[in-house]
Amino acid sequence: MKYIFLLLASLAVYFPAFSQSNSGVIKGAVSDSVKVAALSFVTVSLRETGQTTFLKSTYTDEKGTFQFTGLAFKPYEVVISYVGFKPVIIKTENLSAGNALVNLPAIKLQPDARQLKEVEITTQKMLITQDIDKISYDVEADPESKTETVLDMLRKVPMVTVDGDDNIQLKGSSSYRVLINGKTSALFVQNPKDVLKSMPASSIKKIEVLTNPPAKYEAEGVGGIINIITNKDNPGGYNGSVTAGLRTPTGYNGGAYLTVKTGKFGFSGNVGANTWQSPENSSLFVRRETNGRNLTQNGIGKNNGNYHYGSGQLSFELDSLNLFTGSFSFFGGGNDIEASLNVLSDSLSIPVQQYLRSNTQEESWKGNDISLDYQRSFRKNEEQVFTLSYKYSTNGNGDFSDFNFVPLLNYEAQTGKTSNDSKESEHTVQADYVQPFGENTWEVGLKTISRLNQSSYFYALQDPDNGVFVPDPAQSNDFDYRQDVLAGYTSVSLKVKDWGLRAGARLEETRVDATFKTSDTAARQDYFNLIPSVAVSRKLKEMQDLKLSYTQRLERPGLWFLNPYINRLDPKNISFGNPGLEATTSHAFELAHSAFVKNSSLNSSLFYNFTNNAIQEVTTLRGDTSITTYANIGKEQNVGISLNGNLNLTKKLNLNLNTSLNYVFLKGALNGKTVSNEGFAGSAFGSTGYKFEKNWKLNASGGFSSRWVQLQGRSGGYFHSNLMVTKTFLKNDKATISLSVNNPFQKTRRWINEVNDPRFYQRQESEFIIRRVGLAFTYKFGELKGGIAQKKRGIENDDVKGGKSGGGN
Repeated sequence: MKYIFLLLASLAVYFPAFSQSNSGVIKGAVSDSVKVAALSFVTVSLRETGQTTFLKSTYTDEKGTFQFTGLAFKPYEVVISYVGFKPVIIKTENLSAGNALVNLPAIKLQPDARQLKEVEITTQKMLITQDIDKISYDVEADPESKTETVLDMLRKVPMVTVDGDDNIQLKGSSSYRVLINGKTSALFVQNPKDVLKSMPASSIKKIEVLTNPPAKYEAEGVGGIINIITNKDNPGGYNGSVTAGLRTPTGYNGGAYLTVKTGKFGFSGNVGANTWQSPENSSLFVRRETNGRNLTQNGIGKNNGNYHYGSGQLSFELDSLNLFTGSFSFFGGGNDIEASLNVLSDSLSIPVQQYLRSNTQEESWKGNDISLDYQRSFRKNEEQVFTLSYKYSTNGNGDFSDFNFVPLLNYEAQTGKTSNDSKESEHTVQADYVQPFGENTWEVGLKTISRLNQSSYFYALQDPDNGVFVPDPAQSNDFDYRQDVLAGYTSVSLKVKDWGLRAGARLEETRVDATFKTSDTAARQDYFNLIPSVAVSRKLKEMQDLKLSYTQRLERPGLWFLNPYINRLDPKNISFGNPGLEATTSHAFELAHSAFVKNSSLNSSLFYNFTNNAIQEVTTLRGDTSITTYANIGKEQNVGISLNGNLNLTKKLNLNLNTSLNYVFLKGALNGKTVSNEGFAGSAFGSTGYKFEKNWKLNASGGFSSRWVQLQGRSGGYFHSNLMVTKTFLKNDKATISLSVNNPFQKTRRWINEVNDPRFYQRQESEFIIRRVGLAFTYKFGELKGGIAQKKRGIENDDVKGGKSGGGN
C-alpha cells in the first residue's frame, strides 16, 4: 500500500505544476460591499474579450476567492453573478508569458433590489443551489456540458464521487437510486455508469442530489437519490454503445446498450455476458477442542464459469397526463468446481482418522422479472400523481455434486450424489397517490406481496454391491415456504423556512406457512408491524445543512437463511437454514452534517443502530462435527461515524476519501449460556484521477476493510488497489480503450473466519489469486436528444435479508 500513497502524493504535487507550466492563472476575491464580508458560492465565468461564449465557470470558496488555471495568453473577461447583487464584468488585458499570474483587485458587489427582465440577463447562472432537502448542479450553466458526458458532470456534483473505475458513490455509499426526471428506470439497475457515460451532458438541464428524500421518493433501504433532469425539448433520436474486454487470469466480457426515442414511444435496453477461469486456490481448516481432540483439513480447488444478463424498458405517452411503462430483465449463469480435501483428526496429537475427499460441483442460477405501470398526472400540479403497478419476478439456484471419500485411516469408503434445487417467485401489486399542498406533500399507498420459496433436495450413497445410488429419506425432501404481506402507508413532508420535517408510518401484516412434503408444518406465523420514520433537517449558513433522523426497518429472512437442506459434502462441518426464522426489526438513529466549499465537499454522520432479534449465524459442536445454522438470538448494537470527502484540486486532478468506523456489540443465548462479542470494525477507501492532454486519463485507488465482528468471532478483512489508464479517440470521443491492473502490489488474498466457543476454537482460511490485468474497448454511437419517459413511482421490494448469490471472478 505504501506505493499507492507515494503515487497519490506524486500526482498531487507533480501533475498540477506540469499542467500549468506554460499557461496563465487568474485569481480574485469577491465580497459584499455593504457588510464587508466574503461571499461564497458566487458564480464566476470566463470568456475571451469580445466573445459571448463562456470558456470556464466556477464558484467562490468560503473565503470568497476563486481562480482559473491553464489559460492561454490572451485577453479575457471575468463575469461575476450572484442573486441579489449587480453583475460585474472585469477585463484582463495583461495575461502573458511574462505575467502568467494575474491577481484581480478586490471585487465588491453592490446590492441590487431591482427585478431584472429576462432579456437583460447576460451573465452566467449559479452552478450550485441548495434547498432544504436537495443540492442542485446547473449543467446548462456549465460551458463544458457541450462536450462532456453526464458521468463527467457527476464528478463535479457535491456529495457524489466517481472513482477510477467510474463507479459512483453518494456520500461514500453505493446505496442510492438514479432517477430520470424523478422517475425510476430499470435501465440503471444493472450498471448506471455505462448508461451515464453514453448520455451527452448537453441533453441535461440539471442534476439533483437528495440524501434525505421527501415523501414522493420514499423507499426503504435507500441512502439517497441522484435525480437527472433532462431538457424538455425532446425531438427523439438514439444512442448506444458496445464494449468488449479481456483479462488475466483468463476471462472475457462483452456488452451493448441502446436507447431509442421516437414520438410517444421509447425503448432502452442492455445486454452483457462474461466468462472466467480461476486458477487453483488453497484452503485450510483447523478445529481445536478443549478435550484435546483436533481436526485439520487441507484442500485445493479451481473453477470456471459464465454469466449473462439483459434488461429493457418500454414507454408510451398516451398524452401529457397518462403514461404507460413496462420493463423486463433476465440473468443466468453457472460455475463448475473441482476440489479435493485431505482430512486428518487426532486426539492428544495421536492420529485417529484420515481420509481424502474429491468432488465435482455444478452450480447454476437464473432469474427474470417483468413489470407493468400506469401513471396518471393532473393539470393543476405536476407533482400530484397516481400510480398503479404490478411486478412478477422469479429466480432459482441449482447445486449438484458428485463426491468420493477414499479412506486412509479408520474411515469407510463412500461414493455419493447430492442436489439442491431452489426457486423463489414473487407477485406484487402496489397503488400510490401523492398530493402536494404548497411546498408540502402528503402521500398514501397500498401494497401486497405474495411470495413462494421452494427447495427440492436429495442425498444418495452408492451401494458398493450393485453400484446403485440409494437416496437417504432423512436427507431428501421438498420444502415450500409461502409468505403473504399486506401493507398500507402514509407520510407527510413539510417545509417552514430553513426547517424541514418528513414523517411517516407503515402498517404491515405478514403471514407465513412453511411445510415439508414428507412431514408436518415446519412454521406458521401471522404478525403485524407498525414501522415509523421521522427526519428533521435544518439549513445552516451558506452551503451547509444538518439532519437528524430515526427510522425502523423490517427485514424478512430470504431462502438462503430458511432452506433446511443440509450440505454434507464435508461431513465434519455441516450447515443448513432455519425455516422457523422470524423477521427482524432494526432501529436506526443518525445525525448528519454536509458542507460544501467551492467545488469540494465534506459529509459526516454519527449513527446508532440496534436490533433485539437479529438473525445471527451460530456454530455448535455435536460429537466430532460442527453444525452451522441461523437463529433469532442476537441483540446487536452498532455505533459509529462515517466521513466522505471529495476534493477537486484542479480541473485535472481530483481526490476523494470514504471512511467509516464502527463499534459493534453482539449478545445472545446459545445452548442455555450467554454469548457476547464486541469490537471495532472499519473501512477506508481513497482514489485519485488525473486528466492529461490529448484525452489520456490516469486513475488510482486503494482501500482497506477490517475483519467484521460476529457473535462467535470475526470474519473477512482485506486490502485492495487498482490502477487504470484510459484513452478516448475518434470524433466526439466515441471510442475508449482502457488498461487496468487490479491489486498490482498483492498477488493473492487470504480470507479468514474464526469461531470461538467455550468447547472449541475453529479457523477457516482460503487463499486465492486477486491480481488481474484487463484490457477493454468501448464504442459509442448515435445521439439522443432527450430522455425516455419514466414512471415517477414503482415497485421496490427490499424487505428481504439475502444470502449467497451467483457471481463470477
